[in-house]
Amino acid sequence: MPLKEIRQAAPQPSPVEPTPPRPPEGFSPHVPVIPPRSGHPLPIPTPFPKEIDYPSYDGLPMADNTDQAGEMTDDFQTLVTHFGDDDDVFVATNLLVYYREDDNETRITPDVMVALGRPKGYRGSYKIWEEGHHPPDWVLEIASEGTVKVDVEEKPGTYAGIGVREYWQYDPSGGLLSPRLQGRRLSGLGYEELPRVPVAGAQIAIYSDVLGLRLEFDGKRLRFWDPVGERYLLKPQEEARARRKAERRQHKAEQRQREGAQARRKAEQAQRKAEQAQRKAEQAQRKAEQAQREEAQARREAERRQREEAQARREAERRVQELRELLASQRTGAQPPGSAED
Repeated sequence: MPLKEIRQAAPQPSPVEPTPPRPPEGFSPHVPVIPPRSGHPLPIPTPFPKEIDYPSYDGLPMADNTDQAGEMTDDFQTLVTHFGDDDDVFVATNLLVYYREDDNETRITPDVMVALGRPKGYRGSYKIWEEGHHPPDWVLEIASEGTVKVDVEEKPGTYAGIGVREYWQYDPSGGLLSPRLQGRRLSGLGYEELPRVPVAGAQIAIYSDVLGLRLEFDGKRLRFWDPVGERYLLKPQEEARARRKAERRQHKAEQRQREGAQARRKAEQAQRKAEQAQRKAEQAQRKAEQAQREEAQARREAERRQREEAQARREAERRVQELRELLASQRTGAQPPGSAED
């Protein structure tokens, strides 16, 4: 059996160090090299906290009826006008109040609110922590059939809990609250009734220490009395009526002034005409007097001429007479009179 040919394997090259990979083009030794992964998992990065949205609208109507809506807007505008010159008094109506930070579901909506010491300006909502942890100081709720139960049973506790100093309620329609106007001030963890004050013509009168105003119910409407100005604050309709009356009075006064000015102009014109007529009469009188003087002078001149003519006539007659006598004497041979011998 023939032997198989044994072939020797070709010699293998000795092991050498592997050639390092060529750095990529543009490689800079100053760029840090990413370290190799270790056996430990990398930490999961913490996501940025999502910003909480605080809606400015709760989807509920502003009011249940026209009485409630009218009272809300009237009281709001009245207080806005009253505190118009105070830059650090914020007045709002139907504005969402958030009183827990990072909680956009816990909120309350006063019908009318006043925050003293807070600047005026736009707000989509009132976030107490963004207002220096300053809650509203004064709140008024206007009663309606759909809100009176919440106003009486739930809201007082919430307002007391966030530190609202005075909580007021008013029933514009009647039959929901007794009495129809109620004012309370914060005392401890709850509210106590504010005392009534006797005022002539008012069924209910209560003074608000927060507003510095007296709120009165006269049997028909809610009114605000300003003890400093000693006047009732005008509501928008009253202010508009007063403005219209003032405008009418001003218009009448201006009309009377125009009529008076026109009458004065007519009187002055009549006076000027009278003075002009008087000047013309005086001028005519002077002319008449001058004519009279001229006439008198002409008459005197005529009389003088008449006297001169009479004198000349008498002189002529005397001469004629003398001539006659002279002729007569010549005829008789007598010496004419006046011809004596020397």
